[in-house]
Amino acid sequence: MTSARRFNVLLALVVLVSLLLSACAPPAAPAQPAAEPAAAQPAGEEAAAAPSKYGGILRHAFFAPTNLDPAFLSTVADDEITRQWAEFLVYIDEDNRPDPARSLAESWEASADGLTWTFKMRQGVHFHDGKTLTSNDAKFTFDRLRDPEVGAATVELYKNITDVQAPDDATLVITLAKPNPDFLLDLGDYHAVIVDSTTEDFKTQFNGTGPFIIDQYLPEDRLTFKRNPNYWMKDADGNQLPYLDGMEFIFMGDPSAQVEALRGGQIDYLIYLPSEFVKTLEADPNVEVYQKPSNTTFILRMRSDRGPAADVRVRQAFKAATDRKAILDAAFEGLGVTGRDTPIGPGYAELYLDAPEPVRDVEKAKQLLQEAGYGDGLTISLTTQQLSPIPAIATIWKEQLAEAGVTVEIQSVPSDVYYGADNLWLEADFAITDWGSRPYPQPYLDLAYTCAAPWNESHWCDEEMDKLAAQAANEMDPAVRAQLYKDIQQIFIDRGSIIVPFFANNLWGARSNIKGVVPTSALATALDLRRVYIAP
Repeated sequence: MTSARRFNVLLALVVLVSLLLSACAPPAAPAQPAAEPAAAQPAGEEAAAAPSKYGGILRHAFFAPTNLDPAFLSTVADDEITRQWAEFLVYIDEDNRPDPARSLAESWEASADGLTWTFKMRQGVHFHDGKTLTSNDAKFTFDRLRDPEVGAATVELYKNITDVQAPDDATLVITLAKPNPDFLLDLGDYHAVIVDSTTEDFKTQFNGTGPFIIDQYLPEDRLTFKRNPNYWMKDADGNQLPYLDGMEFIFMGDPSAQVEALRGGQIDYLIYLPSEFVKTLEADPNVEVYQKPSNTTFILRMRSDRGPAADVRVRQAFKAATDRKAILDAAFEGLGVTGRDTPIGPGYAELYLDAPEPVRDVEKAKQLLQEAGYGDGLTISLTTQQLSPIPAIATIWKEQLAEAGVTVEIQSVPSDVYYGADNLWLEADFAITDWGSRPYPQPYLDLAYTCAAPWNESHWCDEEMDKLAAQAANEMDPAVRAQLYKDIQQIFIDRGSIIVPFFANNLWGARSNIKGVVPTSALATALDLRRVYIAP
C-alpha cells in the first residue's frame, strides 16, 4: 500500500495524498565537481555526434517532496527526485529485470547454495564532488538501510542479509541467511540508491553518482537540477549521457492544473497521468500519452474472520455479481487489464495463471447468498477513500451488487483517515485499498495475504496458501516456483477474500517534442530520463 508511511507497498495512494504533505527544510547545495567544465554540453566529437539531442531543460510538475534522505523516502515525489541524483547497485529495467548496463555493479554472481552474492563495482564512477565510488560506499548504504537504530523502512526487507563486506574497493560481498530468488530485485528497492559513505547530513547533502546534480531547492515552489558533466554512462553511439542540460521540478498540488500546464506548454512532462484526462490529451497534437501495463490495482476486500464474508459462499457470491470489465471501463477509461481476483497480475509473465476472465452471473450470486442464509437480502458498509478512481469503483460495484440483493452503504473518508492511527483500512469489514506495483509477487503475499501478515486487511488465513507462499519465497528453480505461484492464484480464485477488478496501466504525458521516453511496468517514477531529449 502506498501512503506517506508505506510507499514501498501502496505506491498508488501517494499520487493524490501528496496534497497533504508538508515541505522539507531547504537543503544545502551539494558540493561541486572538482573539475567542472564551463559548459554543461559535451564538447568536441561527442557534441558533433548528436547535436540535436543535447541541451534544454525538462520541466515537470508534481507534488512537493517531503523527505530526500534515501533511507526515509515516503512519497512519489521523494522517489522521483532521488532517482535523478543517485543510482542503484542493481538497476531494475522497464520489464522488472536486473540490468547490469545501468547498474553501479557491472556484474554479479551467486554461490551454488544461493547464500553468497559477489558484486564487481563499476570502475571510473565518481560522486558529484569528484570522490571515486568504491564498494565501501555500497557497504555503508546497505548497512545503514538494515540498521534498526537508523530505523529505515527497509530493515524488514533486508533482514535476510547476515553480512556485508567490502574486501577491496572493487568488490562487494553480501551473505544471506536463506536463498532468495528475488534478491537482485530487492536491491533495486527505491530506498537503496548508493550514497557517499562520508555524508554527514542526509537531509541537506545529496552527493550522488547520478546523471543530474541538485542545483536549487525552494520548498513549496520548485527544485532544479543541472547536468552532471562527469557522468559515467554513454549511449549506444558512445555519446555521454544525459542529453538534457537540466530539469526543473515545479511543485503543483492539483492534478487538473498539472494537466492544463502540460497542454499549455508550461511544463514538458507529467507522471501519474489521471486516467480521466487521457482521451483529451490523446486528441491534442502537441502531447504524447505513454502507457504500459503494471500491477497497480484497487482491491475490493472482504474481511473473512467475521461478518457475512466469513462464509466463503458470500465471498463467491460477491465475485459472481461483479462485472470487472464494466468497472475498468467506467472507472478507469478501460486503461488496464481485467483482474482474476488474485494480486498476481499478467505483468509477471511466466508466473501468471492465465485463467479465463470471470463471467458475471447474478443468478449464481443469488443462489450462493440463499445457501449462506441471506436469501432475503444483505446490507453491508463499504469503506472507501476519497482517491480517484476509488469513488467510481465503489459506486459501480454498489449498483452491481444491488442486482443480487445486496445493499451497499458507502462510507467515504480521506486517505489520511483511511490509513490513519485508527487503522480503519485494517478494521473495516468491506473496503477498497489501492496497491502499488512491485517488481515481483512475493511482497503481496508476505505483507497482506498470509495468516500472520502485518497488513492482512482481509484477515484471511488459509494454511495451504501459507505453505505454498513459504515455499515460493525460497524456491530457486524458476519452473517449480512458477507452478507454486499458479497454485496460489487458483486458491485466491476459489476461496480468496479479494476481488481485483483490474490492473491499471502506468500513464505518462509529455509534449510531442520530448523524445526518448520508454514506459516501464514498474514504478512510474522509474522511467529513465537519462536518454530523454528535447527535439528541435
